[in-house]
Amino acid sequence: MAQKEMDHEQWLKERTFHHSQFADIDELIRLKREQGLTISLCLPTLNEAKTIGKIIRVLKGSLMTRHPLLDEIGIVDSGSEDATRDIARRAGAKVFLAEEALPELGSFRGKGENLWKSLYLFSGDIIVWVDADIRNIHPRFVYGLVGPILHNPEIGYVKSFYRRPLKMGFKVVAGGGRVTELMVRPFLNLLFPDLSVLAQPLSGEYTGKRTILERIPFFTGYGVETGMLIDIEHRYGIGTIAQVDMDVRIHRNQSIESLRRMSYVILSVLMRRSEQLGKITLLESLGHQLQYIKKEGPGYLFDAEEVHGKERPPMITVSKYRELYGIEEDDAVLVEPAPVPVPTRGLGVHLPLEPLIKLELEAHTREEVIKELLQLLQFRNIISAPDPLLEEIVRRERRLSTNVGRGVAIPHMVTEQVDEIVVAMGRSRAGIEFQSSLIRRPVHIILLILSPPGKREIYLQTLSSLAKLFRHKKVVRDFMEVSTSEEALTLLKKYKTLISLQHQLKLKPLI
Repeated sequence: MAQKEMDHEQWLKERTFHHSQFADIDELIRLKREQGLTISLCLPTLNEAKTIGKIIRVLKGSLMTRHPLLDEIGIVDSGSEDATRDIARRAGAKVFLAEEALPELGSFRGKGENLWKSLYLFSGDIIVWVDADIRNIHPRFVYGLVGPILHNPEIGYVKSFYRRPLKMGFKVVAGGGRVTELMVRPFLNLLFPDLSVLAQPLSGEYTGKRTILERIPFFTGYGVETGMLIDIEHRYGIGTIAQVDMDVRIHRNQSIESLRRMSYVILSVLMRRSEQLGKITLLESLGHQLQYIKKEGPGYLFDAEEVHGKERPPMITVSKYRELYGIEEDDAVLVEPAPVPVPTRGLGVHLPLEPLIKLELEAHTREEVIKELLQLLQFRNIISAPDPLLEEIVRRERRLSTNVGRGVAIPHMVTEQVDEIVVAMGRSRAGIEFQSSLIRRPVHIILLILSPPGKREIYLQTLSSLAKLFRHKKVVRDFMEVSTSEEALTLLKKYKTLISLQHQLKLKPLI
C-alpha cells in the first residue's frame, strides 16, 4: 500500500534527522552503488573568491578523493567580477557561466537561475546545492543531505537547518533567519500549514532527486527556495520532504537593504502561489517596485527600486534537456509549468465514451490495471492486440511514471492500432500502487490514452488538458463520488463547458 498523508507529529519523527546519523560515508557509498545512482554537487556563485577555494578543496578531498560519494563537483557562476571562477577551476571543480548555458533561452541574474541551469549542466541522479559563502565548511553539509534519500526511497527532497550566529561588532550572538521568523514562517502557518514543520524553509543547502527537480518550475532570484518547497509539497506531499540538523553554519550576513529586497521577492512568490492554488484572491496584480523612505542630509527622500523575478518552467519541458536525457515530448506535457489547477485554453476535445469508463476496476497492480483497460478496448473492437501495447506502456512506466499526483495516473502511447484518439477511464476505490518513486500516494483514477501517429498535436493537447484538470482536488473528489459511467461522462462534459466559459469570458477559475 502506498504511503498515507503524514500528520505533523509523524513527520517530525520520521522526516527530521541529525547529520551524525549519516556520518558513515562508506555505508552511503554502498547504498548509492546498490541503487545505481550518481550524485552531483553544484555551488551557485557570485563573487565568492574568499571562500570558494576552501569549500571545493574540503568537499572534493573528503567526498571524491578519499570517499567517492560525489561523482562531480562544480560551480554555476552569475558573472563574478573577482577571481571566483579561476579559483574554483584551480581547485579542481567544473566551472560554468550561467549566461552561456542554454543561451537560446536567455539569462537572468540570480541564484535560482543558476540552480535551474545546473539541472542541464550536471548529470547526477541526485543534485546537491550548497551555498558558496560558508566559512565553517564541513563534509556534513553534503553527506547529511544525501543520507535520507539513500536510506529511504520515499524521500525525494531534503533541506538543512542549523544555528546561524550573527556577528555584532566583536561579539557573536544568536539571531540568524530574520526573514524566516518575521515573515515566511507566519505566512506558511496561515496558508501552507504543512510546511510550517520545516525549521528553516529558506536554508541555502538542500538536495533532491532529478526526477522531482526536473518537474518543478524555478524562480530565478531569492524566491527559489520558497517556490520549490510549495511546489514539491503540492505535487508530491509533505512525506517527500525531509530536514537535517547541521548544527552551526557560519556565513556572510546580509545587510538590512538586502534583507528588504529579499523579503519583497519572497513575499511576492508566496502571494503568487497562494492565488494560483486558490488560497487567496488578489483584486489587483502584484507590482515590481519596492518603495521606501530614506534619510538624506537633514531631510528624507521617497525612493524606489525595480525588483523583478522571473519564473523558469520545469526543465523537463525544455527540448534540449529532453534530447539529452531521451525523454519523449508526450511524457513532458504531463508536467504543468506552474501549479495552476485548471487548463487556461479549454479542455481537450477527446473525452472517454461511456462504454470506455469502468468505475469498479478489479486490478490490484499497475500492470493489471493497464491490462484491464486494454482488454476493455479490445472487447469494444477498438484495438486488436493488447499484449504488445501492454508491454510498451509498462516499459515506459518503468522509465518515467505517469502518476501525476492527486491519486491520478495517465498512461499513454502512440500506436497504429487506433485511427482516432481514444481515452479509457477506470476507477479503483481501494487504490493501486503505481510504483512511482516520486508520488507515494495510491492511484484511484486511471486515464489510458492511445493516439494514432498522425494526431500528435491534438494528442498532446488532450494529455496536457486532462493532466491539468485532474490535478484539481475537487475534480478528483467528484469523480470518486459518481455512481455510474454515465454520471462520470456527464461530469467531464460539465467541466469542459465550465473551462471553455472561463476561457471565453477571461474569468478566474470556476472550479
